[in-house]
Amino acid sequence: MPQSIYKMKTLAIIPARGGSKRLPGKNIKDLGGKPLLAYTIEAARQAPSISRVLVSTDSDKIAQVAKQWGAEVPFMRPAELAADAVPDRPVLQHALRWLEEHEGQKYDLLAYLRPTAPFKSVSLIEECIARLKGDQQLTCVRTVTHSEGVFHPYWMFRDQQGELAAFIDGISIDTYFRSQLLPECLRLNGVVDILRTSLVMEGDSHWGAHMGFVVTDDLDSVDIDTEFDFQFCEFLLSRRQP
Repeated sequence: MPQSIYKMKTLAIIPARGGSKRLPGKNIKDLGGKPLLAYTIEAARQAPSISRVLVSTDSDKIAQVAKQWGAEVPFMRPAELAADAVPDRPVLQHALRWLEEHEGQKYDLLAYLRPTAPFKSVSLIEECIARLKGDQQLTCVRTVTHSEGVFHPYWMFRDQQGELAAFIDGISIDTYFRSQLLPECLRLNGVVDILRTSLVMEGDSHWGAHMGFVVTDDLDSVDIDTEFDFQFCEFLLSRRQP
């Protein structure tokens, strides 16, 4: 009999390194009167299924802000895990190992919540966690957005010696000349990822072979990577406020 879903402990990890190149200091940049990081911390802390909210950072300044908004920062991320090319998995493994070695704490699920998507909701986090808890065949649950029209891969091209060539071999835009003819396409948006910690620590892939998904709308999936993205979020936030 699988472990009761009611006894499964979920740890939220919010990655927030200090070395952003395209938008320096973006994780604590003021957005609508509070730091960008605060939006994700607040959503995670309000989610009933999350047992603990932790920020993984290499920056003392980010750590201070994270604590001010109610997240835990029990350790500082090593510099070698804060470089541009470091993938997600070593960062997650470092956090899980530290908690087990220093506190004896283990968790069943891990909610990986990137702070650059400020419009994630408590209900979205809960929906993703419930989806993974409710299906033992799934190895993770990831949020996705529909990719349509000019953003669909069937309408994309690559540079082939100065000429446009279909990005996907064998696909002709003549066949899909109207957007209504395009097949459904889902793109990862990085807003919420729920993983099984056993796979993060020991699996061949921390995503596993059976990825479940939850579809989000365009607003929930807005991600900040550039100054333009940030200004767009400011505009959206101003329209949402009464």
